[in-house]
Amino acid sequence: MSELPAGTVTFLFTDIEGSTRLLHELGADRYAQALAEQRSRLREAFAHHGGVEVDNQGDAFFVAFPTAPGALAAAVEAQASLAPGPVQVRMALHTGTPLVTEEGYIGVDVHRAARIAAAGHGTQVLVSAATAALIDEDGLRDLGEHRFKDLAAAERVYQLGEAEFPPLRSLYRTNLPVPATPFLGRERELAEVTALLEREDVRVLTLTGSGGTGKTRLALQAAAAAAQVFPDGITWVPLGALAEPSLALTAVAQALEIIEEPGLPLADTLAAKLAGARALFVLDNVEHLLPAVAAELARLRDAAGPTLLVTSRERLRLDGEHVWPVPPLDEADGAALFAARARALDPSFTPTPEVDELCARLDNLPLALELAAARTSLLSTAQLLDRLAQRLDLLEGGRDAEPRHMTLRATIAWSYELLDEEEQRLFRRLSAFPAGCSYEVAEAVCEADPNTLQSLIDKSLVRRRDTEDGPRYWMLETIRDFAAELLEEHGEAQSTRERVIDAAVDFAVTAEPGWRTADGPTWLRRFRLDIDNLRQAIRWALESEGDERALAICAHLAWLWHASGLLREGFESTELALATASDAEPGLEGYGWLTLGVLAGEQGQRQTGVELLRRSLPLLAQGRHRHIYAYALYALGHSLSAHDPAEAEALLRQADGEARTIGDRTLLGMVLEGLAAHARRNGDRAQARSLLEESLSLLGNPAQRLVSLTALAGIDFGDGALDRARELLSEARALAEDWALSRELMFIDLTSAYVELLTGNLEEADHHLGSARKTAEESGAERILAALLLADAALLARRGEIETAIETWSRADALMHELGEEWDYEDRVLLEALLEPLRSLP
Repeated sequence: MSELPAGTVTFLFTDIEGSTRLLHELGADRYAQALAEQRSRLREAFAHHGGVEVDNQGDAFFVAFPTAPGALAAAVEAQASLAPGPVQVRMALHTGTPLVTEEGYIGVDVHRAARIAAAGHGTQVLVSAATAALIDEDGLRDLGEHRFKDLAAAERVYQLGEAEFPPLRSLYRTNLPVPATPFLGRERELAEVTALLEREDVRVLTLTGSGGTGKTRLALQAAAAAAQVFPDGITWVPLGALAEPSLALTAVAQALEIIEEPGLPLADTLAAKLAGARALFVLDNVEHLLPAVAAELARLRDAAGPTLLVTSRERLRLDGEHVWPVPPLDEADGAALFAARARALDPSFTPTPEVDELCARLDNLPLALELAAARTSLLSTAQLLDRLAQRLDLLEGGRDAEPRHMTLRATIAWSYELLDEEEQRLFRRLSAFPAGCSYEVAEAVCEADPNTLQSLIDKSLVRRRDTEDGPRYWMLETIRDFAAELLEEHGEAQSTRERVIDAAVDFAVTAEPGWRTADGPTWLRRFRLDIDNLRQAIRWALESEGDERALAICAHLAWLWHASGLLREGFESTELALATASDAEPGLEGYGWLTLGVLAGEQGQRQTGVELLRRSLPLLAQGRHRHIYAYALYALGHSLSAHDPAEAEALLRQADGEARTIGDRTLLGMVLEGLAAHARRNGDRAQARSLLEESLSLLGNPAQRLVSLTALAGIDFGDGALDRARELLSEARALAEDWALSRELMFIDLTSAYVELLTGNLEEADHHLGSARKTAEESGAERILAALLLADAALLARRGEIETAIETWSRADALMHELGEEWDYEDRVLLEALLEPLRSLP
């Protein structure tokens, strides 16, 4: 194929949309005629602009162009030529630098172009970012970033022209990780697992097999292949780092960014959020949590909507579970995988006759093949076979474990023994991080250096994953388990654990002030990345009686437990840490009680929270951190504001003085918001407005800003400044959605509904009421439910349904009386509006 363009090449893929439907509509003869005419017109357009036909299959074309503008012009001409006819063709252009061989093009760019084309619709022309950079972007419409079924990183896609089409057939709402290498082979297995996922009667599908068989990789690929069946998203939940089965649902909630609702079991919150959702959960590495975790996962199964795809070395033993044992690769796929991984290190690698025998000796286990292939830059396949065979022969005759497990273990041990002393030491120490770690942490805790770490990556013993906060380095669970055993055997476990605990303390202490600034989102993201490492550090510190480091970690993470919705876990961990740290410094002990008080209050245990906060104050007064003492004053004042206004104001005034003295802008902003709420409750709206405006000038943390924004919008609503109220609510909503703060969104929706009711936008008001009611019902927020009933009454009155409005108003008033609450200022404004259409009644 010497005529194929080389170097930088632009590929054009075309395909007829709905070809089967078109065949039935036209009949065989007319369809054949339309197909022939389509081919003729396309080939003419391609040739006119220098395109070379690489392949055609049925109704699809694969064409290569030496220039991107030529490819685009060909696509435009081709679509124009087909416009009068019944055939609708989707097209995609992508530019890359593929390898040209005697058999055609080789490289990921070919697959990428095909994936983009498959995501489009008839008459639509899609353009990749690589191609868009080489052409005039006038006329291109940015469709945003999309991920495709090959699970590569997100690709920005453009569309030629402004026509409207359905959403692209790309992966929708997914956090599936980007694999480091392409998926090879297993076509039959992939088809079978995908078919099971697409069946409505399969609610739990467990892929079983020994370590290294490729369960995770197959699960990820099958999930992507079945994406169109799950319009509500696909969520990957790695469970290998968890030590407690009870945290499985917490991990699911974290992955979904669902916040734990006060006073409601997390399982109930998840069930309510997921009811009826056509969503898929990929729960990876479950075996070490069995059998207890099965009961937790059964709650997800019973949520009437989601499907569970589980990877485990053994089945869950749940009712309705479908089990699919993952076999090793077949001989051809095993050899192909070995060759592909070897070529990644040396493009000139050529398989020898020993490759098939080597793969067979390794039981065609994907992980074992990868580890062996990583050594082809040093050893020939003959040498690999000889050396590995010697080690594997030692296992013959006396295996007391599952044979494939022994094969993999022997392969990992062989790979480890080939490392030099520095590499072996770093390999062992990195096992201390179940969630992986950044280079900086590896350097501080494990004494890593760039060359040694890179060497472990090159040998497939350590993996790299890119995140928003930079690269993280991690191990597959099977390899990490082996490394952890070696860490114990070499007597390094305790010293490494001490350094991990110290690193966790450093993280928590640094995160505490960082969280309260505009960098709050960054610290929340880092916390979520490191949560499993922090959990392990807390666990290790708790094992040492009298060690106050667990308390230091838990207390300084108070803000992040709260923001992440891990209320119960944060409370239980801090409670254990307080019990263990019997001789903690008074300030630290006080910080622990403060954390418990805040988290108890957020879980709906107001009185318990008040008692714990009172206990914290005298201890914090002795401590070194005045801003924590000031925050405790604020937290207690805030908790008492509706029940003991006089004491609440005194505490808030004291917190205000402390915050001003120490110059803590963030804390002062929070205290001012609390004082504003107090002023508004007493009817001084002007003072409340002034305090909130000052608060907003001080607060940088988005989660704290949106509270003041919503409160200020409420005052504007009452004063009739509805346009300004809308602007503030819009800003608050953007922050709440970015942070997935469902309770805050509930208040924003309620206030938004009030605004729209006063302006007569009844449909918009109804929409906001529905959103707020869903969250209020899930969380049991009865005070908000009463306000929503009041809004319902106003909506009914505006629609002329007077009798129903009066009945609904009566129910709202009765609920408020039952709760012992009073209507807020905004509620009273709405009541006045409600009365307006009722005054004309006899």
